[in-house]
Amino acid sequence: MLFRPVPAAETTETNDAGKWDSSDAHGSPDSPLDTRGETKETQPTPNEFKKLSLEQVKARLESLNGAPVTPESDRMEQRLVERWAQLDPSSAATYAAQAVDAGAPVALLQAAMAVWAKSDPTAASAWAVTLTSLDLRENAVRQIYRTWSATDPVTAASNLPKLPQGSSQTIAARVIAENYAKNNLSQALEWTKTLSGAVRNNALQAVLGKWTQTDPQGAAKWIVQQSHDIQWSTVQRLASDWVRKDPSTALAYGASLSGSSIGSKLGLGPIQRRFMESALNTLISSDPRAAATWLGTPLGSSYFNDTAPSVAGRWASFSPPEALAWSMQIQDTKTRNSAIASLASSWTRNDPAGTARWIQTLGNGSVRDTALSSYARTLSPYDPALAAQWASSINDPKTRNSTLQTVIKNWSRYDPVGAANFTKSHLP
Repeated sequence: MLFRPVPAAETTETNDAGKWDSSDAHGSPDSPLDTRGETKETQPTPNEFKKLSLEQVKARLESLNGAPVTPESDRMEQRLVERWAQLDPSSAATYAAQAVDAGAPVALLQAAMAVWAKSDPTAASAWAVTLTSLDLRENAVRQIYRTWSATDPVTAASNLPKLPQGSSQTIAARVIAENYAKNNLSQALEWTKTLSGAVRNNALQAVLGKWTQTDPQGAAKWIVQQSHDIQWSTVQRLASDWVRKDPSTALAYGASLSGSSIGSKLGLGPIQRRFMESALNTLISSDPRAAATWLGTPLGSSYFNDTAPSVAGRWASFSPPEALAWSMQIQDTKTRNSAIASLASSWTRNDPAGTARWIQTLGNGSVRDTALSSYARTLSPYDPALAAQWASSINDPKTRNSTLQTVIKNWSRYDPVGAANFTKSHLP
């Protein structure tokens, strides 16, 4: 049920007890103020909303109290708040913030902020930062600066220092940068370089996000001309966005940097590794099968040993049998065991019973011990007693003891007596 306490209009008459009578505001059933019988088809048109007075807006909102929450009632409330914000933005914003805090859709506050930002964005911004709720403040700031910077990014940007340091500044910087980049990319880039710290990084990320959608290679050329600290803060976003748009080109660019003039400009080593780390992590997360395929190419072979465990673990969250088949084909023993461990851990988090059944099919050997160790370690924060039983069956003494130490450490947090008893009876 909707229930939003609405301040009575000053001109509303009081009843004999001296209190505002909401029935007076509703009007008679035939009154144009009455909303109790309205349907989607009979709601006021946009032009009719624009003609409502402040008293009529508040009366209509009051008439919604006790009504079932429906898409139509939400739309009605939002349109009324938008009209209220045209007439008295501060009060409308306060009402919207209180309503959202009580469970109304956040779109209600966003609607009030959007209207206020069009008429007086400086005042809207000053009001927003007084909100004590971080969620409400961040939503209000985001909408104000999105609306403001859509038409005047320069002035919106100049107001950024007036916001409190922290999330308010970083959120505002991001939305300003997005709109700035739409209108004038070069000016947006120059503006971001006047910022510092997390605020600058968020603004740069937003600009690059727009740029790499259409021209990732152009964005890459700009980055290599910047200072080392800007390269460091932006190359991950470039890599992540580029690999989503065109994986093969992005990976070829990153993998070949060490042999090109671009590589030296990027600060050969750290910057290139940061690019490739981000590109590969993004691809592995989105499409582990495609990542496995690329790692098998000549260009990707040098990254195989370091990233194969991540591929196996991520792949196992979608298809453990496919991930297992791929992992078992890895020639290098150390890399294969690391992939098996990652696979077993991922599989255990999603399906511990299924992982246990698979382990039971394995013969004695390093693969079984590796899988058992990973299974027990992953299970131990939740069921350390069962994890300890599985760990005890590991054949290799060194692996068994190290795994049991991890399991018992977790067990001691929940049941120190049980962990101590197990230690006495199973460990020397």
